[in-house]
Amino acid sequence: MKHYFILLLVIPMMMGACNRPDKRDSSLTLEEYRKLGVPDEDTIWSLGDYAEAFNVLIDLKRDQPFALPTRDSKKSGVLFSRMINLENLSFLQDETLPLSEKAHVIKVYVEVQNRFIDVYTNILMKKQYYNQELVDIYIFGMGVAQQMIDLAHEINESEDPADVRMQRGYRDIQDLYVMDLTDQLRRQLQTSEYPEKALELLTDSVSSSVRRNKVWFDEDDSEKIRQAMLTVIDSTSSRKIINDYRDLIEIL
Repeated sequence: MKHYFILLLVIPMMMGACNRPDKRDSSLTLEEYRKLGVPDEDTIWSLGDYAEAFNVLIDLKRDQPFALPTRDSKKSGVLFSRMINLENLSFLQDETLPLSEKAHVIKVYVEVQNRFIDVYTNILMKKQYYNQELVDIYIFGMGVAQQMIDLAHEINESEDPADVRMQRGYRDIQDLYVMDLTDQLRRQLQTSEYPEKALELLTDSVSSSVRRNKVWFDEDDSEKIRQAMLTVIDSTSSRKIINDYRDLIEIL
């Protein structure tokens, strides 16, 4: 019986150790990532560069799960920053590209964010090792969503025949934006999984986005966002998050 009680104490400790690995910097050096095939962090990445990077990151996740680039690492922080840098969408500023072509390309960046989430998530861990990086990836996704909605507005105002044919999807893009926004708010309910400071950074991103886009929200959009924010307010102890969302609810 004594050994039984000892075992009951040891098992939760072992499970806790699995859920909370040591957060020392286990990432590789920039040179090591390059040798594995990750593109240069000093250049703007194309979709091809992302594909090459994902091939490496997927292998690392399998063989060295704590060796992925991290945001605050002196070794790999600049690489992580490149991976989620909106400069990589600089093709949107290329005036030689038709708006319709830009629309086809930017849709792929939604999948880029989803692949980052998959790579940096361990479904076997209750509390994610890369929780700070995941929040940064969510913020990157919101940036992509904003670029998509901005491009959709341009296309909706265009008289080019190729753009006119795409205008029927204008409301669909708006709906996707609202869905993405409410997804970010739902993530903020997972207060035990992410550092409070990280969730406050996500709040800044959500708040800025809502203020920028509220002019085109219809009543249904506004109500979905208000209800999602009220749920977050009820779940958090962060005064910043509570105050920011109360202010937003007032203007929606």
